[in-house]
Amino acid sequence: MAQRNGELSGLFLKHYLYDRSINPYLNMETSSDFQVYEFDSIGKENIRKRVRFNLVDEPEHIYNLALCTVLPDGNEDCQTASRNGDMDRVLETTVHIALIYINRFPDRKVFFTGSNAVHSRKYQIGIARYLEIAMKDFYIEGLIINNLNEMILREPFQNGKNYTGFIFTRKK
Repeated sequence: MAQRNGELSGLFLKHYLYDRSINPYLNMETSSDFQVYEFDSIGKENIRKRVRFNLVDEPEHIYNLALCTVLPDGNEDCQTASRNGDMDRVLETTVHIALIYINRFPDRKVFFTGSNAVHSRKYQIGIARYLEIAMKDFYIEGLIINNLNEMILREPFQNGKNYTGFIFTRKK
């Protein structure tokens, strides 16, 4: 991890952070290609977290956002909840990282889903909470993905409808 968060922040991010009540961890580091970010979750214990962006659809420029726990051996666990007592702040930090990423790569779309239905629902609640604000700068899509990882519905996000995945695209 080469660069510190402060080198990436700009007016776009400050707009969200200070006007939107987002309170992320700011102890982030990023890889030189800006595809991997790490920060410490500070709750019951200190747990290293990693946010990774991977290309999943080249024609549409869609990148999957994965939030993982860094294990002591350096491997990632992207399925198990760490239950460190700071879930909201970890999610806010992940949103902050996604904003940094989209600001740096405005032509890319960011896709994310929870590792389970509870996490997907938590993400959906967060989107709904900031929907009016977010829609000023982003096109937001809701997806329904079946158990075989097949997308069966992709539509503009509708508040009150349950989705299993989401795509954010920055408006030009």
